Amino acid sequence: MGKFKMIAILVLIVGLVTPLGVIAIQHYQETKAVVAERQEKELQEKLEAIEAKEQKELAEKRAHWAEQEAKTLKSGIKDDKPDEVLRGLTMQMEEQSLEGGGTVYYYARPTESGVFVQPYVVHNGGTDAQLWVFVCHIGQNPVNFTGIDLQLSDEKVFPIKARSEVKELPDGDGMIQFFNQVADKNDEDALRYMGSSGVGKIFMPLPGPSNDDRYLNAHECERVQDMLDLYDILRGKKKT
Repeated sequence: MGKFKMIAILVLIVGLVTPLGVIAIQHYQETKAVVAERQEKELQEKLEAIEAKEQKELAEKRAHWAEQEAKTLKSGIKDDKPDEVLRGLTMQMEEQSLEGGGTVYYYARPTESGVFVQPYVVHNGGTDAQLWVFVCHIGQNPVNFTGIDLQLSDEKVFPIKARSEVKELPDGDGMIQFFNQVADKNDEDALRYMGSSGVGKIFMPLPGPSNDDRYLNAHECERVQDMLDLYDILRGKKKT
């Protein structure tokens, strides 16, 4: 085949392939953008659904606590929390005053074996409130405890990793490994999904299954949601 004929064929092939390549690239970019937009829309819809559910649950609790408020007033018993929503949220919580001022709202830590996550709130007055998270492993033997994973659906796993020192103390016949830290965005997102889901699994990201991995129950998820509601109210993000 002559040199000029070969060049002509190559020019013809380039002329045919290049437009198709451009179209393919454009199609890929457009498809990628559409998928990203769809995923963003789905995430936004999930977050809006969670917010709507939280508002509905808060309204139901408000109605219940208003009924309790009426009974309290009728009985003549004075309450130090006139806001029925705050009183209802903190009814089953522990409270501890800080020496420098402020109050810590928390739930008593679990005593049974397993892995657990519990948010708590430090309120320094006004709208100054911080969300903290307590994560622990209670069992017979220590493990390489660096945090937990929350699996709240078949697809999504939310990790809460230790950013502070993991401590270990004797606990009855076994031991407890734990850490406390101010909740960052990742921790808070995990807690909000946990509070709104009511179901799921909590486990340690270790090779192989562990006897301390377990399923979440509705009661602990509700407690997480109550603590988040308290946090949002105290910092002025949610009205009572």
